[in-house]
Amino acid sequence: MTKKVTLRDLFSEFTEEQLSQVAEVLDGYFEVSWRIYERLGRERPEIIDDLVRSRKMKAKVDSSNIC
Repeated sequence: MTKKVTLRDLFSEFTEEQLSQVAEVLDGYFEVSWRIYERLGRERPEIIDDLVRSRKMKAKVDSSNIC
């Protein structure tokens, strides 16, 4: 079973207020990233297709290096 990594795990020295600020910044980043992804999907779906294809290719190459 995999363990969830929390912000507290990553920033153990941060106060609760600092962790809250980090969470807020990350939420904003993810929101903007999602809006970019959705817009690209509507306006330039070929870019999304290329990214998916590229990721699949990279995953195949990475897994072929496993000993």
